[in-house]
Amino acid sequence: MNLSKEAKEIIRTLEENRFYAECPCCGEPILLKDAGLFYLDDFSPDAEKLYQQKLAECKIREKEIREKRKKISLKSKIATETINIGFILERIAPLMKDFCFDRNDCRSLFDPIDYIIFEGLSQKNSVSKILFVEIKTGKARLNNHQKEIRSLVERKRVEWDTYQKG
Repeated sequence: MNLSKEAKEIIRTLEENRFYAECPCCGEPILLKDAGLFYLDDFSPDAEKLYQQKLAECKIREKEIREKRKKISLKSKIATETINIGFILERIAPLMKDFCFDRNDCRSLFDPIDYIIFEGLSQKNSVSKILFVEIKTGKARLNNHQKEIRSLVERKRVEWDTYQKG
């Protein structure tokens, strides 16, 4: 006798002889004839219906996951492009007509802040003010290091030092 026939015979015996099993969820007894027993993919009609339903749900979920991955990839691409455009704009900002500082007074650092501006240096040959300037575009915000630097400047925790080698 092959395994499939043996399995069917065992299932028929369990169902006809009013065997019970304990439900693992609630602990209540359940007649095995009501449990929808089957062997491998030889489903009972109820099990086949449930299997097809779950298969359809999996296909829908798989499609949703593919669409979410595409959206994530697109968002990532847009974010990368936006950041790159921001980097470019930071570097050319002094060349823009609405830039409110004399570009000849600007000294670029770009990290952790974009510019130190020595106001008056190029026109008056005398510095009247030193500004730390960070350029942001769109919804960009200061990162933690930039916030720390801003806080130090606001609390006047800026000092002068000269390094002179031997």
